[in-house]
Amino acid sequence: LIGQLDALQGDIAQMLKVPSPEGWIEIYLLHDEATYRQYMDDQFPGVPYRRALFVSRDGVCMVFAYRQEELAVDLRHECTHALLHASLGEVPIWLDEGIAEYFEVPAADRMSGNPYLKTQRLRSFVGLVPELESLEELREIQEMGEAEYRASWAWVHFILHGPPAMKDELQAYLRDLRTEESPRPLSERLS
Repeated sequence: LIGQLDALQGDIAQMLKVPSPEGWIEIYLLHDEATYRQYMDDQFPGVPYRRALFVSRDGVCMVFAYRQEELAVDLRHECTHALLHASLGEVPIWLDEGIAEYFEVPAADRMSGNPYLKTQRLRSFVGLVPELESLEELREIQEMGEAEYRASWAWVHFILHGPPAMKDELQAYLRDLRTEESPRPLSERLS
């Protein structure tokens, strides 16, 4: 798993053309769910329960998780958030979650093995294509339900595996997120 997380950093840097973070990303792995819940309640009161969580506090990116069956998926997902935020700062919620959903599966499954793929293909076949502009309006994680996660993943997957110009535009957008206060929305760039 440590090797996968190390490779994840390289995969993100290579595919998205974002720099590797300069600082540390701290990973806290707790023994079991009860210990994890108690720790999270003590350290982050009021934060809704999740099996794993990325937190940025005082410029330090931290990932919290506990030993369980989906640990590898959870760590890849949350460490993706940490790597993005450590490299870029703020990332629009839909894009942050879409990229994390994309990278949470093992590298060999990213193109054609994500559980969302079959459902999204069927939805697209009948004309149910998620609107990127609607996703860009999301501001809070509480606005993200299963449909928004799937739609965010679908756009990221399409951009990364569709026409090369789209991937180039995503990379330029991510570069602009690092350097500009309010870069032009990705939907405008892709249109």
